[in-house]
Amino acid sequence: MSSRMLWVLCLPLAPVAWVGIVYFTGAVPPNQFTQVLFLTLLCFAVTMTTAPLVWLIARRLRISGTGDRPALALRAGFWIGLWSAVCVGLRLWGALNRVFVLTLGVILVLVEAFLQQVARQRTARR
Repeated sequence: MSSRMLWVLCLPLAPVAWVGIVYFTGAVPPNQFTQVLFLTLLCFAVTMTTAPLVWLIARRLRISGTGDRPALALRAGFWIGLWSAVCVGLRLWGALNRVFVLTLGVILVLVEAFLQQVARQRTARR
């Protein structure tokens, strides 16, 4: 995936997802199905919003891997989107606390570090 493709993918999809979130929060009566749909849309919107930002920051700070490969920035954006959707979902259901937020954040960072290490080992073997 090239950086141009990342921008072409994310720029039109992020505003559409945010408009969908505004629609769901104002026009649709809340029930379990719409909450799950809202959280899925929130994960997608945050992913499409943060992926280009992660890529820009990684390029600017010259972080190896992420700045060179926009697909890694998209995956990092997905982790941020998943984390935010889970936190909002737990807040909706009244089960959110600081320990869980930090624990989930650390777990997602460790999963991403593991996936990048596996990718490095694959490229080293070739």
